Parts: sequence; structure tokens; C-alpha cells
Amino acid sequence: MPRVNRTCVLSLLLVSSCAFLLFQLHYYRKYVSKQSGFHILNPASHVTSSDVQWQVLKKFLSLAQHFRLPLFLADIRALSLISQDALRQNDQMLHDPQCIFLCTGQPVTSFALYANQWKYDPGFLLAAQQRGFEFLELRGEDPRLASLDTLSGREIPLHFLFRLHGYTIHVVLLYERSGNYLWHGAVRLKANMDQNFAPFQLLDYGRYASAYDRLQLMLIVLDGLDVRVPQNISSFLMQQQQARFLECRHHDARNFLQLYPDDSSAAAYDFRRKAKSLLSVAARTLAVLHVPFWISSGTCLGWFRQCNIISYSRDVDIGIFISDFRPDIVAAFRDAGLSLKHKFGKVTSVPSFWFYWLM
Repeated sequence: MPRVNRTCVLSLLLVSSCAFLLFQLHYYRKYVSKQSGFHILNPASHVTSSDVQWQVLKKFLSLAQHFRLPLFLADIRALSLISQDALRQNDQMLHDPQCIFLCTGQPVTSFALYANQWKYDPGFLLAAQQRGFEFLELRGEDPRLASLDTLSGREIPLHFLFRLHGYTIHVVLLYERSGNYLWHGAVRLKANMDQNFAPFQLLDYGRYASAYDRLQLMLIVLDGLDVRVPQNISSFLMQQQQARFLECRHHDARNFLQLYPDDSSAAAYDFRRKAKSLLSVAARTLAVLHVPFWISSGTCLGWFRQCNIISYSRDVDIGIFISDFRPDIVAAFRDAGLSLKHKFGKVTSVPSFWFYWLM
């Protein structure tokens, strides 16, 4: 008799457990999955991590579109997958979109935002939080005011990080600088911030400040979603590899100029104007040839020491690696209005090749 009672009790417990489990599954499927925006328990298919990431991206991009954020895709892995052939195949799958480009297998997806085209709206962050996103806002000093003692120290938003279901969306804010280029700051966590909020070591942007040429964007349909991307993706990816930006040391420059005042004559002003114009022409010419360069010698000293062109140097110095030298550089500069004056050394015997041009 005791054995029968024990069996009945065990059977009753088993039935109760099964009933409770079925109730949990029904509740989760009917209520919880709807609140999350997608169904984890899909009877037709097995939901993968890509499916979850795709739904997170859908929710975020829908929110960004509602608040008119001027976002564009800046994720290095996703952009590397995009080509004309791939986009044509993507167009053919619009009736049954799949997450091919945006779901890269990484826990972070990067977007960029033109800061000057968006008025900071706390309502966007609040709405993201209401939709289940956790977010982290990173701020830093505005470098555009660094040369002004009375205004330096003002902080601006630099990065937004949104987290949902284990995935992070990184939004980089790009600011226009006076040299007609775009700049973003470095990711720097303050002491009271969660050091484990995101896989910071996997971020495409933020290890250091970076600068980019102004971009032309185009709107495409990617994985069934409206997404803006750089019009020249290969150029943007090439820039990203060499985008590290070193800020001028304005404080040290002010100290130097207090001891050695800058030449404010009309001739000095005219030379600085011409030198900056010459650097701009050189940069555009070498960019067309895909030849990286750096400022050198006295030009570099002026930037490092006093954040300006040294007026009495009377020339502009740039350098390139010998491995990047191309015979058509001379012709390209000539076509840009700069004639060759002197040539020193040989490409085959010395590790440098020097040119001087007259404007």
C-alpha cells in the first residue's frame, strides 16, 4: 500500500509539473515574445542569433526613422560585404528579405550620425529605453573650442551605445570642423560607468579620435531595411584605416606664442594662406592617386609647436613612403598647377624622393 501511494504522489507531481510548464510556454508565447517585438518560440523555424540581431536592428532603425536621425551605416564588416553584385542579389530578395549584410556575426553594429544635422533630443533616448534598450551616452570636451580659454571644457555627446538582447548598436557622432572635414572623439569611460556595458574592444570606432573627408550618402534597401551608406564605400573604408586624428596642443601653443609672438604682418598672413591652399591642392592630388602623405620638417614643426604655419619658413614640406611613389605623381601635380622645380635622389638607391614645387 505505501508503494502505491508513493507512485500516485509521483504521478501527480509529474502531471502538475507538465501542466505548469505548458502554462509557462503559453504565457511566454502569447505575451512576453510580443513585448520583445519578435517570437523566440517559432513553430515553423529555429530562431538563430542572426534573427535576434536582425529584430534588434529593425526596432532601432524604426525608432531612428521616427525621430529623423540622419544615420548612415558605418559598420566595417557590413560595408565590406556590399558590392554592386551583392546589391542586385539583395534587390531580388526584397519579397523575402534575409539578414545577410547587417548580421555580421559580431555583437556590435556601428552607425554614424551627422551631429550638425540633428538637434540633441533626450526624447529619443527615453523612447529607446521604453522599447527595452539600455543605453550609455559618452561625452567629451568640444575640441572646436580648445583654442579659446574661456570656452574650453564644454562637453558634447560623442558616442551612444544601445544594448538589447545581448547586442550593441554603436552610434558615432561626426562633427564638422573648420577645415571642412568630419571628426569624432575617442571612447573614454568615466569612473562611474559600467566597464562591461559593451564589448568595447570590438568597436570599430573610438579607440582614438579620427577624421574623415565629407561624405556623399545614398539610400539603399539592405536586408529589407532602408539604410543610408557612403556613396563611395571603398574610399570610406580606406579612410577608416588611416583616420587617426592628433589634436593640436593649443595650451602649449599659447605658452610658446606668449614667449615668441607670431608674425602678424600682411606678408606672413598671405604666406600662411597660400601654404594652406598648397596643402589642400597636394592632399586632393594625392588622394586621386591613392597615395597617403604626411606633413614633414618645418611644416610639421609649426603644427606641433604653435598650431600654425611658420611664416618665415617660406615653403611647405610633405612626405610619402617610397613604396607609394608613382611616376605619374609629377604629371598629376603639374596638371594641378604645380610645376616641378628640383628633383633629388633616385628611387632605386635612396629611401626617399623629394620634390619642390613653385605655386
